[in-house]
Amino acid sequence: MVAFYIFFIAVFVFSISAVLLKKRKKKFLISGIVTVVLSPLIYFAFVFYLIFTMSREKSRDFDENEWKAATEAEGKYSKYEMMDDLISRRLLSDKDSIEVKRILGNPEFRDHENNFWQYYGGLSNGFGFVDHLLIVNFEDNKVSKLEHKRIKD
Repeated sequence: MVAFYIFFIAVFVFSISAVLLKKRKKKFLISGIVTVVLSPLIYFAFVFYLIFTMSREKSRDFDENEWKAATEAEGKYSKYEMMDDLISRRLLSDKDSIEVKRILGNPEFRDHENNFWQYYGGLSNGFGFVDHLLIVNFEDNKVSKLEHKRIKD
């Protein structure tokens, strides 16, 4: 199958190079060399581009209203896109549990023994499915650490 795609690209490259080199004496030789060199490069560049775009994780700025409005039913359950921004901007640093609840809403899971809350951020895909969790650790009723945890299938 790969050979078919490279052959298809080769025909295209050869045609274009033959047209561009129409006044040269050895246009078929030069076109052949250009085709042999460029066709695999074009194919692998396209494959790497596809891999990059499929495996790239989306991100956007944290918005409190969008976070609270995101629901699975709407198909816009994309809290995970805002998690890294929330962590990097340190928006919850030194906030108490009441302020965290006001900003993020109620957590899906609370561990009173280990003092952390867990928010489900949604499911992303690419080369497999990844569940995203935001772990909010508390120390003396203040946020001590935020963690974006990815669970791969």
